[in-house]
Amino acid sequence: MIKLQSDTEIMEKMIYRKIELENNQTLVISDLSRKITLDAYVVIMKADIEIKIEKELFSDNLLSDFKFQDILAKLGDKVVYEYKIERNFIMDKKKGKVFEALVKTFLDNLGQYVAKPNFPGKFILKEYKDRIKQIQKC
Repeated sequence: MIKLQSDTEIMEKMIYRKIELENNQTLVISDLSRKITLDAYVVIMKADIEIKIEKELFSDNLLSDFKFQDILAKLGDKVVYEYKIERNFIMDKKKGKVFEALVKTFLDNLGQYVAKPNFPGKFILKEYKDRIKQIQKC
């Protein structure tokens, strides 16, 4: 008998690390690596933060209720910051070290940025502006 894994079980195996940030957000680092030949992998590191859209995330009080409601209407109740990097054709015995190096590089270069108190609000506004531009193009 073959037992199939549920999506939840597969997702749990992919999660490498969860980090609670200073700005009360959770950074989730996942290993999406996959085998491409008998002894080689494409090593993929994904970092994401699911940000619930709340008025308290905006540092200035210049955001009117109307503007906030428009943000919710355009984006829904959450946005996701995502960063993904990959290295191709990594030999099996080097996979772990390469993945660790990708994680370290991300945390060293972007870890402090995504942990800043104003990051969630600024990211939401960026996504909102991008969505407005996308709507205007149509």
